[in-house]
Amino acid sequence: MKIKCNKEIIKKGFHIVENVISGSNVNPMLQNVRIVAEDNTLELSTTDMEVSVSYLIDSVEVITPGKMVGPETQISSIVKEWTEDSIEITEEKKKCVIKGKDNFFKILCTDPEGFPTIPQFIDDEYIEIDKDVLLDMIKKTAFIILGDRTKHGTSGVFLEISDKYLKMVANDGRRLSEVKKKIENTNGISKSCIIPIKGILQMQRIASEQEDLVKIRIEEKRIFVKTKNSILCSQLLEGQYPKYEEVIPTNLDKKISVDRAVFTSAIRRVSIMTTDEYKLLRFKFTGEKLEIKCTSPDVGESKTVIPVEYSGEELEIGLNPEFLLDFLKNVDSEGIQLELKDHGTAGVFKVGTGCTYVVMPMNLGDEKQA
Repeated sequence: MKIKCNKEIIKKGFHIVENVISGSNVNPMLQNVRIVAEDNTLELSTTDMEVSVSYLIDSVEVITPGKMVGPETQISSIVKEWTEDSIEITEEKKKCVIKGKDNFFKILCTDPEGFPTIPQFIDDEYIEIDKDVLLDMIKKTAFIILGDRTKHGTSGVFLEISDKYLKMVANDGRRLSEVKKKIENTNGISKSCIIPIKGILQMQRIASEQEDLVKIRIEEKRIFVKTKNSILCSQLLEGQYPKYEEVIPTNLDKKISVDRAVFTSAIRRVSIMTTDEYKLLRFKFTGEKLEIKCTSPDVGESKTVIPVEYSGEELEIGLNPEFLLDFLKNVDSEGIQLELKDHGTAGVFKVGTGCTYVVMPMNLGDEKQA
């Protein structure tokens, strides 16, 4: 195998596939990248047996077709630090030779036949979605499972295709985010799955390099995501996703509108008084004013008042500021809609269309809050 290509093009390819590699994997073969050159294309593939990613580079000069399997960390590190515009990669007797005008590297490789088979995308029973819509859905849900993973329901993102909609849901038992978007589903596909954290992160990575539509195909035990140049295959989590709809309250009679930037700034100011042991903020709605207050037993007291659109009766509720800020920094709408009932019912935040965020209330009578 022998190829020549622009260093920036191949650098992008390694950026897409490198995060699949795990230093903790005991199987040395899974520390490698498979490189296949044929028909003026170069395909890079990595896998940890649960998640696989392939990236196809279609602007390569293939001098001699072939394939090799070598250590991903070393090869990608050389490519990242390459200073010349063009890079030449050759396989010679199970060695990867990388050279240019002023640089030369030779890396020991392994037998390509021992590399695991990479699952291929089948052009059947898939849906297409705009990459910006998909990235927005991931952004508004995945932040929950990237936090505390110790509680039930935090290990993955629930994805469902039904009718003309694609839905994503994440929860950790204390908060929940649901995003629902319209899609073209001409084949009437109706499927659902739970995608693990690593699969979601790789989905985000390959969608980020795409310019237009992304294809999604759900099989019994795995999900495929395909862009123009990349293919992701991720194993799915087993079991049924919790009946999250039961957590979203429907009898909320108090509607509040607030400016996102003003609301975010106020929460940040008041939460300066919180500690790891005390994370309670009191939100008191009176007329068209919202008073946010923190009285920390070990630090002190803080309070701020901001304007809101509200005309209901006075209401006070306790909420965790970290949960609110996590949500607010992952949305970009200017306005936030908040729906409440009383101090003991979960609060529901809505932004734009199709995004619902639920936060469980905190006990206003407790002095110590976890």
